[in-house]
Amino acid sequence: MHGGELFDYVVQKGTLTEEEASRIVRKVTDAMVYMHSKNVIHRNYDQDMKPENLLLAHKPRSSHDVEVKIIDFGLSKLVSEHLPVASSFLGTRGYLAPEMLQRKRYTKSVDAWALGVIVFVLLCGCLPFDDDCQSIPSPDLRRKFTLRFPRWAKDLSPSARDLLNKLLDIRSETRYTAEQALSHPWVAGKTARRDSLLQSPGHIRPSPGGRGGSTQATRDHVSRMVANRAMANAQLNASMANKDGTNSRVRKISI
Repeated sequence: MHGGELFDYVVQKGTLTEEEASRIVRKVTDAMVYMHSKNVIHRNYDQDMKPENLLLAHKPRSSHDVEVKIIDFGLSKLVSEHLPVASSFLGTRGYLAPEMLQRKRYTKSVDAWALGVIVFVLLCGCLPFDDDCQSIPSPDLRRKFTLRFPRWAKDLSPSARDLLNKLLDIRSETRYTAEQALSHPWVAGKTARRDSLLQSPGHIRPSPGGRGGSTQATRDHVSRMVANRAMANAQLNASMANKDGTNSRVRKISI
């Protein structure tokens, strides 16, 4: 494979529409559907479903020529129809499903969660949630994993937001499967806006070079995405504070 890393391509391209992002996501999701049909959970996030391990088969001649490959199956898990769960804990911060953070047994749905994180980064240029390197008690899950879109992604289509909400569902039993994601109208290209330019290419950190999935590339990417999430939170909190202040002044005037 000579095309380099997917996210490097996105950064170098400079612009990305929802329609183009949808085609990329469709390729990744289709590969995940095949992987799950063989009862393989990629799940080991030191070596797997994160942006650095999505490579291009060749240098694309256009956005229609993007061919994405998932690499590093060295620590993936083969499950059976009779025992479709795993329990070993492996992970890169930022991409772990809630059930893994709780050290619970898990299924193929952890890959769907990772897909949701990748789609969020592709569309928004930051992680969907704060750093998740600590285990989280059940009562705090909903507060921890409340999906908040950065202000620079305010024009993201309702269909794209719907897909992300379904993939990043904290309940593994109701979370979208890869098959369901592949059939979603946004992934199918039916509702992805072709005239909507995403701001994410300006926020994603390109790889420092070397083989996809390297330790340093992972650290650099995650650090940048954590910083972007913090910046997004600060902007959202400031906006809410300004709104609350305006409402307070309005109430005083009304009185």
